[in-house]
Amino acid sequence: MGVKIFACGDIVSTDAKDFLDDNIRKVVENADIAICNFEASIKTDGAHPIKKAGPHLVQAPEMIPQLRKYGFDYVSLANNHIYDYGDIAMAHTMSMLEDHGLQYVGCGRDFAQTYQPKVVETNGVKIGLIAGCENEFGCLDEDRGRSGYAWILHRSLEDCVRELKKNVDIVIVLAHAGVENIDFPIKEWREQYRRFCDIGADVVIGHHPHVPQGYEKYGESMIFYSLGNFYFDVDGFEKKSDDSYSVILDIEKDGLKDFDIIFHKKRNGQLCIVKEDEVVYDMDHLNSLLGAEYERLNDTTSLCLFEKYYRGYYEEAMNGMLQKVTFIQGITNIARKTFFPTKSIVERNLLLLHNIKIDSHRFVVQRALYLLTQKDE
Repeated sequence: MGVKIFACGDIVSTDAKDFLDDNIRKVVENADIAICNFEASIKTDGAHPIKKAGPHLVQAPEMIPQLRKYGFDYVSLANNHIYDYGDIAMAHTMSMLEDHGLQYVGCGRDFAQTYQPKVVETNGVKIGLIAGCENEFGCLDEDRGRSGYAWILHRSLEDCVRELKKNVDIVIVLAHAGVENIDFPIKEWREQYRRFCDIGADVVIGHHPHVPQGYEKYGESMIFYSLGNFYFDVDGFEKKSDDSYSVILDIEKDGLKDFDIIFHKKRNGQLCIVKEDEVVYDMDHLNSLLGAEYERLNDTTSLCLFEKYYRGYYEEAMNGMLQKVTFIQGITNIARKTFFPTKSIVERNLLLLHNIKIDSHRFVVQRALYLLTQKDE
């Protein structure tokens, strides 16, 4: 007898309303194991936002019993927003998950727990789950004496995959990484996900880019590069349809036998299962981006991202003038630096750290600069 595993992408809800329609609820309920990425800690009294570049996200406390009611069993906490409100909110989130019988992976109260996998045996099949995220604020890239989430490139995570392979039938890696809002994985993450397969992973399930990306069979393993958002209702996403997909893995003791793709999108505030031709992306096209033109696409996209975003980020962080600013932006920038020098320095340092620390940003800039220097020569 096999095991059906339902896996979906990122979830953040600020009001915890009934956000799944009946059809998708049945799919989750009927799975032997259901997993999602719980993208932010729950609102917690006494918790304060950490110093970071980028937005701080928080979820309604009712989200945890809501997910349990839907039939979810596991959540990945290895993501870039789980530590937005520090130790207090993380501890409260983990405790509330435990109280409601939801298992979590990829996060912990200390370094050792953070890199501890979960092993579940269902219908005679032993499954190992491990989760990691790229190195954003809140990551435990080393033992910092606090809670945090697992760095996907840490040697401890790779060691864990190898060790799991010796002791379980199936290894699943939940990966939270990638460049946001592009429809293919950059080369560095594609190679890393393949490496996980080389050392023992049977399935790699990715999320974080907010949009779906393709999937591929690699050796005897499957890699789903990004499932996209499952349900997001924070500012900027309330009116988006979040066209994306989830997967149902059909697993037996000797490996992954098959999988199904579930297409879905938001309609009137609820997530609904739809037909493939009702989503705004084409799955065959996403898969084709992993084909013959992949290297060229990766290079041209890196150059485009560098010129459109990263060059300006670095100039701002290093106190340079942006290449293209409006008159008002220029006056505001000068005034901020003149009248709030301390705050400006802190903001610039955080922005610089943000772009150096986060692996996707660093990968893109490094590749773009290499291509530009080769072109100049």
